[in-house]
Amino acid sequence: MLSKNDTEAVRRARVRQLFESFQNSDRSETGVLKFYYWLQDHYPHLLPPAHVGDAYLQLKVDLSGLYK
Repeated sequence: MLSKNDTEAVRRARVRQLFESFQNSDRSETGVLKFYYWLQDHYPHLLPPAHVGDAYLQLKVDLSGLYK
């Protein structure tokens, strides 16, 4: 069974993979926002848990280095 840290690492890796293949080639904060809404519609389970805080801000941390 995966630990909580392992599960989080797998989630983060999948989110980064999806962002890199996201059909919107905009690698800016606007692109991250569009990706966030797309995730909400298609893969809401990949967004950070509500108890972590602001899911959008956490997503930006998850995608660090992939956008400008």
